[in-house]
Amino acid sequence: MRRRALSRGLAPAVLAVALLLPAQVPAAALPAGRDGAASTEEITRAVTAEQLEGHLRAFQDAADAHGGNRAAGTDGYRRSVDHVVERLRAAGYHPRVQAFTFPYGEDHDHEHGEDTSSERRVTYNVLADTATGDPDSTVLVGAHLDSVPEGPGLNDNGSGAAGVLAVAEALAGTGTQNTVRFAWWGAEELNLNGADHYLSDLRANDPGAFEDIAMYLNFDMIGSPNYGRFVYDGDTSGNGWHDDSIEAPDGSDAIEVAFEGYFESEAVAFDEVPIDDGSDHLVFAEAGIPVGGLFTGDTGEKTRRQVDRYGGRAGADYDPCYNAACDDLDNVDLQVLEDMSDATAAVVLGFASSTIDDGAPLRPPDGWPRRSALEELRPVLTGLVALSVVAAMAVGVAVAVRRRARGRG
Repeated sequence: MRRRALSRGLAPAVLAVALLLPAQVPAAALPAGRDGAASTEEITRAVTAEQLEGHLRAFQDAADAHGGNRAAGTDGYRRSVDHVVERLRAAGYHPRVQAFTFPYGEDHDHEHGEDTSSERRVTYNVLADTATGDPDSTVLVGAHLDSVPEGPGLNDNGSGAAGVLAVAEALAGTGTQNTVRFAWWGAEELNLNGADHYLSDLRANDPGAFEDIAMYLNFDMIGSPNYGRFVYDGDTSGNGWHDDSIEAPDGSDAIEVAFEGYFESEAVAFDEVPIDDGSDHLVFAEAGIPVGGLFTGDTGEKTRRQVDRYGGRAGADYDPCYNAACDDLDNVDLQVLEDMSDATAAVVLGFASSTIDDGAPLRPPDGWPRRSALEELRPVLTGLVALSVVAAMAVGVAVAVRRRARGRG
């Protein structure tokens, strides 16, 4: 993952309203699955820590056997691809391996006169569709599979790749109303090459399939050891947006609400993060496709407020091994990885089982709340504030009238 430092804190207006909320807000009920589909409880139960750890160990083994990394264009990456393909086939999918070339550069010993070598290498995306569902409404779910050359990349992004693979396995054989396409991108660490190639190829050679993508859900670094639970801010309501931010495509707010609805139902804390931080979802956002996803933090320092919400250490990076050789299996928090993968499974199932009308604004999954509990309470709070203002004005008028009456007497 290549991204800016994480913005911290909530917008002052949100904090002000939050102070008026009751201590506990009733959680919104999640929908049961449609005919032939799993329920939310069933699919989240099917995603286990043991399953996720097994995928991570396969990625660690791939790095250990091939120079300590899984960078695009290396044997370590190809072995990672092989693991994903094998597990997809075992689950009943028919995965497609999409080859593409990318510019590969290598730094040498400059002290002995060696400027930097570069060449074009071949690497791969992996794609797999559910057996059921309307392909005209495709829910695209992805994570990048490659690491940086400096290390095995178990959090960045073995965690996201393992989470998406576990969700694909859990969804296998489940009836869906819409097609779900799972994707593992190559060469993300080199300017988002894999996702960019996929989308460019669709636009050039299959524009109908490009138009069929209803949304893109991205999962990059979801097992950080000093984690926070961060949801991409699809309605741009947070305070961390940069001056050069891309505009969140219409419908991104519905994805944000879906993730927030799940976390509220589980009574766990979460915060927002701007979607303009760099990962594969940017390619889709720039193409006007609604985007969303989850993230647990990289080099940003955790605040004391976040420690109160999530635990961990204040003043330390969310991931102290970001882009380093120590980003190995010990650098992944399996509990938060399972939590975030459960949220992924619930939201993917929700959108896969809901009506997505062509040309209509994207909405949260059928049966899910359209707004978070805070948003639902906001009209009530606004009304209370308005009544308080009116009451204060009435008291002031009454006092003024009495004073004038006493003055005349």
